[in-house]
Amino acid sequence: MKKDKIDRDFDDVIGNPYHEHQLTKAEHDQIRKYREDLYNNRSKEDKIDDILTGFRFALRDYAENDNPEEIVQLGDFLYKLLDRIKVRKGAFAEYIEISPRNINKYFNGERKFTVEHLLKLEKVFNVHAEILLEIQVKNELIQAKKSHKGEYDNYKLEDLLMA
Repeated sequence: MKKDKIDRDFDDVIGNPYHEHQLTKAEHDQIRKYREDLYNNRSKEDKIDDILTGFRFALRDYAENDNPEEIVQLGDFLYKLLDRIKVRKGAFAEYIEISPRNINKYFNGERKFTVEHLLKLEKVFNVHAEILLEIQVKNELIQAKKSHKGEYDNYKLEDLLMA
């Protein structure tokens, strides 16, 4: 299949629910291969930019989700990012001035990143420190609500006003 045919099929079929032609498995495979080749021919910098864009969207999606099914620690996001851009955990830890022996505690949420760490991450990954902090605080609130379920129900403005 020629490149222009792949482009036409991709443009005409993918994302168009009204298109009558269904691609065959072979056509899907060819399009997938074509897209993979496009990606592989990109520069390392462009690939990293794409990964960072995905990282930023993932952070924003999680931060905006009012009721996440499960808690995702900020460290989980960072660990996946570092893996994708091929940066060792120890090098990352040293770079943002965390003991490499303790970095796993940050990744699994046992320790919280400080504001200073978040400001460094903001510069390194071009992501606002506020969203990083928002995720950390959001997770703390979710955990506190789960572990103290109902414990704060007694606190009401009416009772305070009566005191």
